[in-house]
Amino acid sequence: MMRSEVEKADVRLLHQLKDQKRRFVILAPNQNPIAQTNESGKTVLTLNYYDALITARAHSNTLKGKYSFIFDLENASHLYKLEQLLTGDSLYDVYVDADVFSRRTQPVESLR
Repeated sequence: MMRSEVEKADVRLLHQLKDQKRRFVILAPNQNPIAQTNESGKTVLTLNYYDALITARAHSNTLKGKYSFIFDLENASHLYKLEQLLTGDSLYDVYVDADVFSRRTQPVESLR
């Protein structure tokens, strides 16, 4: 079984996703119950991103409570809130599939 590599998300990632028209973001609890909190006591979340609202809603419908919120990177207040969550003072550590980092240098057209 192949394991997906993850990396800690940062503010630059949000702007990259926005530039790539992957504007809808959902933060979900880590699926591994052992890794839901880390050694620093922070809650571990997984950042999921979508280019279509309908796809984000489908994922959101599987979640409950505060984790069902869909952030829109085109909304300045949503972007600001996510930027705050990704800073060191946050109660959360947010991770994303490392595959998104490998696409950082590719132009948007090549990602479609």
